[in-house]
Amino acid sequence: MSGTEVIGRAVRWGRAAGRRPLGGVPAPVARVIVGVVLLGAAAGALVTLAPATAGHDPVVRLTWLHGVALIGALVLLTCVSELVAVRLRRQDASEELTLLDPMILLNVLLLAPREALSASLAGIALAYLIRRRTPVKAVFNLGTYATAASLMIVLVRLAAGHEADFDARLVAALLLGAAGFVAVNVGAMSVLFAAMGAGRLWELVREDARSAAFTLIATVALTATGVSIAAHTPVLLPVVVLPAAAITYAYRATATEAEERDRSARVLAFSQVLASSPERDDAVTAFLRLARDGFYADEVLAVMDGDNVLSLGAADGAEPRALAPTEELRRLAGRADRGAAVLVDGLPAGWSGALVAPLEAGGVRLGTVVIGRSGRGRFTPQDLSVLTPIASALAAALRNVQHLVQLVEESSKLRAVVDQSSDGILVLDNSGVVQVWNPALERLSGWSEAEALGARLGDLIETQDVDGNPVDAFEAGLQGLSPVARQVAVDLTLIRKDGERRSVRCIHAATFDAFGLVRDVVNVHDLTKQRQVEKMKSDFVATVSHELRTPVTPIKGYADLLRRKGDSMTPEKRAKALDVICDRAAHLARLVEDLLLASNVSTEKEPARTVVIESADLAQLATRATEDFSPAAGRLRLHVPAEPVPVACDPVRAVQVLTNLVSNALKYSPDDSPVDVEVGSDGGRARVTVVDRGRGLPADQLEQIFEKFHRVEDPMVMSTSGTGLGLYIARHLARAMAGDLEVTSTLGVGSTFTFHLPLAAPAPD
Repeated sequence: MSGTEVIGRAVRWGRAAGRRPLGGVPAPVARVIVGVVLLGAAAGALVTLAPATAGHDPVVRLTWLHGVALIGALVLLTCVSELVAVRLRRQDASEELTLLDPMILLNVLLLAPREALSASLAGIALAYLIRRRTPVKAVFNLGTYATAASLMIVLVRLAAGHEADFDARLVAALLLGAAGFVAVNVGAMSVLFAAMGAGRLWELVREDARSAAFTLIATVALTATGVSIAAHTPVLLPVVVLPAAAITYAYRATATEAEERDRSARVLAFSQVLASSPERDDAVTAFLRLARDGFYADEVLAVMDGDNVLSLGAADGAEPRALAPTEELRRLAGRADRGAAVLVDGLPAGWSGALVAPLEAGGVRLGTVVIGRSGRGRFTPQDLSVLTPIASALAAALRNVQHLVQLVEESSKLRAVVDQSSDGILVLDNSGVVQVWNPALERLSGWSEAEALGARLGDLIETQDVDGNPVDAFEAGLQGLSPVARQVAVDLTLIRKDGERRSVRCIHAATFDAFGLVRDVVNVHDLTKQRQVEKMKSDFVATVSHELRTPVTPIKGYADLLRRKGDSMTPEKRAKALDVICDRAAHLARLVEDLLLASNVSTEKEPARTVVIESADLAQLATRATEDFSPAAGRLRLHVPAEPVPVACDPVRAVQVLTNLVSNALKYSPDDSPVDVEVGSDGGRARVTVVDRGRGLPADQLEQIFEKFHRVEDPMVMSTSGTGLGLYIARHLARAMAGDLEVTSTLGVGSTFTFHLPLAAPAPD
């Protein structure tokens, strides 16, 4: 009751592997085919020539039909039984269920052995010609049936004898003969499958054993019923067609149900792939696998827009291959312009039928799906009704992938802008809860993104208004926002996580709907440097005004005094007045020089243009610098080594740096406290250390004192003179000479300034 069609798959595998020993069939399969053919020829010769089976009497004789008419009728019925088949498709082969087994058994009972074998093979060969089976398939199946039919003839003849009656012996003979026939069929197919690499031989035999048992029972039952009616009540012979038709219909319904179950399972797996938001190639590959296996196709094509063609054939495994677009493929894909269709003409060579379906989603055409099948079995409208929604699902998935790619690309651009922005950017919901917190805001506030996300802004950071009053940053912006005024700027003082204060400007841009605030996007701009510059400008004006007024006032006073009473003044008083004018003029010149020098060293490279490096003794330079402060000689304590300390520097600029350090030490320490100046060397560098016992510096001011115009004192109430340029100039000059200027200080105890210079190379002897 069963036959198997598997050679086609083996041929395709052989072509894919590049081995063609027998019509493109792989070598192991070819050996099996040749062996089966030789075995069938030997078995047929043995049956027709052996004395035990060579008799001319049938097992069951019909009185109303005999001779050539009987043989012709049985050949025709054998051909029809092979043509009326139910195909059960599998992953690697397709199996056909036919009425051929009962028909061959009927031939064995009603004809002599030679005629029975000849009629069976003739009917099968005629059916193969009608079905246009390939020669390799036909030869293998004829060899298998020749072997199986020969064994059936031998077993039936040995068990039933000649002209047997309808008794238990005949039934046993039918069972024995059918069992041999089925065993040969199952064995040949299992050997062939094993040669194709579909599994182990014994496992394949055991897999088909259950279906073989049902086939055996159905074969014997149908044959016994037909022979009994034909021998005793020929008028009822047409009734035999009913159980045969019922069995065929039952098999066909079972096969259809199995195919639908298999296809439904594959569609479910495909839907799960689409639900997982796959990449474009993954979605197309999953669809190609589903179409190939679910529709039992020989080739599936996805002709995408842009001439991108992917193909998955029966021998391609799990991964598709790219094809070059041809005019034939374009024409075939173009037949889906009017919608999905079943095609039976105008197909590529070797195709017996095809399905085409457009891939459309949202009115956009993304490509076309083409499913082709070779050999027997065309597609039906039911196949098309299954393909159409699957193709639509694939198109929707591909469209979603496009949207997702675009969304990810736009999101990445937006994220890059947010992450690379120098201003802080945060997004708040209508409750003030942080939803976005960029890296610039992390640096500005000291709170990390992980700490900020999900927290309410007012609970996260501490802010104050311009008057120093505590204020909620979100509420401060919310007060100025409305559906009409959707943007507002608020100046606040932000207190960092570490306690540092920053001046910021928060620019709120809000989104409103019918129910109120939806979202607030805040751009936080750090104004601290700007505020410092503004304060520096005001301090500079106050400082320079004070410093310029100090020398100008005595110059103006003594000049006026000399103009009015110069002739009447004693020479001593007139000389003193002129000395004061000269001293204050020199002071004024130094102020102007400092301002000019500060403008020249405003960049890191400029100071190098103002120094001339040569070798000098640092001890002598320190001595020269302290000699300028003779009135404070009692407070200055100079410590220099007995040996010279050669350094590479600009002597004039080095003295200028030391003079500034000593002047500051004397200025910012009590009049009765000493100032120590010590010269030494350590680690390849020379140093001059200036130590005072003055007021000291706050820890947060140790680096700021080297900034331009910076004064620790408030310029409005300062008690000491100075422009705030001395240390700024001194550090730049020190670094221009490959040295440095550092400070350590303890508030209320004093400060230590260290001037480093590189040691000069010793002079050659």
